Amino acid sequence: MINEPVFDIAIVGAGASGTVVAAQLRKRTAARIALIGNGTRPARGVAYDTPYQSYLLNVPAWNMSAFPDDTDHFARWLAQHRPQATDKDFAPRTLYGDYLAEILAEALRAPTPITPIAGEVVSVTRAEDHWRLQLTDGTALIARQVILAVGNLPPNDPPGFSADLPGYWSNPWAADVATNLAPDAPVLIIGTGLTMVDVVLALRERGHRGPIAALSHHGRLYQVHASFTPRPLTLLIADSPQRALRWLRTEIERAQRGGNNWRAVIDSLRPHTATIWRSWSLAQRAAFLRHARNLWDIHRHRVPPQVGAQLDDLIAQGTLSIHAGRILSAEATPHGLRVNWRPKDSAIFQYFDVARVINCTGPNRDYGRVTTPLITSLREAGWLTPDPLKLGWVTDDDGRLIDAWGNPVAGLFTIGPLRIADLWESIAMPEIRVQAAALAELLVTELQAEPVMV
Repeated sequence: MINEPVFDIAIVGAGASGTVVAAQLRKRTAARIALIGNGTRPARGVAYDTPYQSYLLNVPAWNMSAFPDDTDHFARWLAQHRPQATDKDFAPRTLYGDYLAEILAEALRAPTPITPIAGEVVSVTRAEDHWRLQLTDGTALIARQVILAVGNLPPNDPPGFSADLPGYWSNPWAADVATNLAPDAPVLIIGTGLTMVDVVLALRERGHRGPIAALSHHGRLYQVHASFTPRPLTLLIADSPQRALRWLRTEIERAQRGGNNWRAVIDSLRPHTATIWRSWSLAQRAAFLRHARNLWDIHRHRVPPQVGAQLDDLIAQGTLSIHAGRILSAEATPHGLRVNWRPKDSAIFQYFDVARVINCTGPNRDYGRVTTPLITSLREAGWLTPDPLKLGWVTDDDGRLIDAWGNPVAGLFTIGPLRIADLWESIAMPEIRVQAAALAELLVTELQAEPVMV
């Protein structure tokens, strides 16, 4: 511990989740707080650190405040920076990154400022009543409480692909994903979800006009936001995935007969999804993931109307084609890549000849196999238990990690996407801001009950 700085709280990860919880902590305490991140533009993280103006939020401005007790915070900020904007707008994600950066800057200017530390944590170890965090540059720091806000990892590589395969982009969030490409070059996107939508828009923004094929197991596109009259939930039958889905179909039909639309029913469930998810057994959760996850996702996580209209136009023009099937293999060719695949419900193999393949299959959440130094060290020490359904980490109701022996780990927390396994809904700002406020309140209470480190 010689010359190693001591903090009350260390936040590992300076993206959106880390920034929001740091701001909540600084509102409540003058404790010594370190915010550790290796990004060149803190606060933005993967989601909001993008050069593409076409990347829009998938939630309207009125519901994107970073603070649950001030729900108009972002809408007011947006109005100041874009006077023509309204609270119903889907703002550019890069602009939301600026909003988070201002929140972080304010926390760093506080009378007792948060200490920013540039670097990457490679291990977190326990020593008596504190944690020791080791960084890649050989430095270390001490903290009483640790929040792991490390966000999302890039996708797993599909069969036949590896990072060294020419023409293959394994990380769809890379800044150069849509650059250095001939305007008419054919492109294959693996995945038909929200990341695929972003990449298609980025390609168009950078002047690409060639054919784009998007392939996923189901071949379904995400639905589009539209206005609806809120429909408060009066009765919920959700003791099993099967009964929940039957109830959902019935309620959607009832809403539509009454002149409303299915979005009112889906959104009425949002405050209850964690309770429903937690009530299901592991086997029931697995059944939901196998049979209904994709249908839920495409209706629950919707795209802005203007984005939906652009996709419709591209499909109508024949520029964008959507396919359902499975990839079998990939090989380099003189002009790029040949990807062999089998369409859904067919035994006839087909192939795509393309200049670039971009992996948009979603973040890797199989933490039993992740090999990054920090995750490996936590897992091998028994502090981190990967969720058996490969959704994230096993945590308790407050976000504490559960160790390999089934016990909550005192002083070791996580927030945001890493809590999907426990909460299901844990990736959007409306959920993350609530987690951040609750976690900040809890940590301040626990710090007050502990002896002070010197």
